[in-house]
Amino acid sequence: MNPFPTTLASGEAFCNRKHELKRLQYNFTHKIPTLLVSPRRYGKTSLALKAFEQIKWPYAHIDLYKALSEEDIARFLLTGIGQLLGKIEKTPKKLIKVATEFFAGFQLKLAIEKIGLSVEFARKNKKPVDTILSALEKLDAYAKKIKVNVIIFLDEFQIVSEVAKNTAVEAAIREAVQKASHVTYVFSGSNRHLIEEMFNDKKRPFYKLCDTITLGRIEENDYKTYINKAAKKQWRQELKENVLETIFKLTERHSYYVNKLCSLLCQKTGVPIENDVEYCWSEYVAESKSSIERELSLLTLNQRRLLIHLSNEEGIIEPFSKQYTQEWDISATSSHRAMQSLLEKDYILVDSKGQYCVLDPLIKKVLQEI
Repeated sequence: MNPFPTTLASGEAFCNRKHELKRLQYNFTHKIPTLLVSPRRYGKTSLALKAFEQIKWPYAHIDLYKALSEEDIARFLLTGIGQLLGKIEKTPKKLIKVATEFFAGFQLKLAIEKIGLSVEFARKNKKPVDTILSALEKLDAYAKKIKVNVIIFLDEFQIVSEVAKNTAVEAAIREAVQKASHVTYVFSGSNRHLIEEMFNDKKRPFYKLCDTITLGRIEENDYKTYINKAAKKQWRQELKENVLETIFKLTERHSYYVNKLCSLLCQKTGVPIENDVEYCWSEYVAESKSSIERELSLLTLNQRRLLIHLSNEEGIIEPFSKQYTQEWDISATSSHRAMQSLLEKDYILVDSKGQYCVLDPLIKKVLQEI
């Protein structure tokens, strides 16, 4: 198993997050709905799946990323419930019997697949919002009947806000969450701005519904323990302190980039030294430059201007002050507008000290070289 995956981290490849896992376990056992919040590629999905693995409850991981309509949301939800039923009922004969009873009235075609049960709308169904509420309520009733606790994990949940015609779908899901006795809900999404808007706006159905767990960057000491454990397996010795410090300096302990850089170092036959770390990072930056430039070309001129200037600063507390707006040749109004957009798109973050910083160390490095 790759100890430094750049997709989902599972099994022994999962690093720390002990506090968050403990909190999730508490929420599961007390039926408290949870919202996972963090910048992109911080490991929200890996954390959720690790927590499900630990508690050993049947769960449905429903990724809404490809949903383009309310009908898609309903379809993905029903498919997820079908797969969840497949985890509860192991024999195909019993599964078909249970599913036929469960989905009666939904006008669906059912089929057994390796991943469990697949569902497909046979014809035009009732309103998606009614389908969603009915399915979630029936799931809770079924789980209660057989005395099994289950989990519904709605990933990329901000899509609901983007494709739904109004907040009716959100209201239906909230109603199901509040009524549930044997279904626990976990929500997550890659667009922090939209997710926080959905859950923090007093006018929206999800206001104050969930316990919010915000993921920060994993601490150095936890990373050191994990990386050195992998190093002992790879080279039969730990990495020197200056090598670890260089890894953390270049990646800024961003989960994705720590794993990416360490994965590149694992390709070395000998134990890496500081120069190896710097060389691997510079090679990775060079390989990624064109794709980063294409991504940034979609931003406005003022947004790119702010990103470039912030990439060359350690962190700025007052980016809208006269000093910076004059130095950067941008008006205060334009600066505010551009910065707000960058914050919403997760290019910029405000740290615990109130400093505005570029979130992605790879983007920062590419821009520093312009």
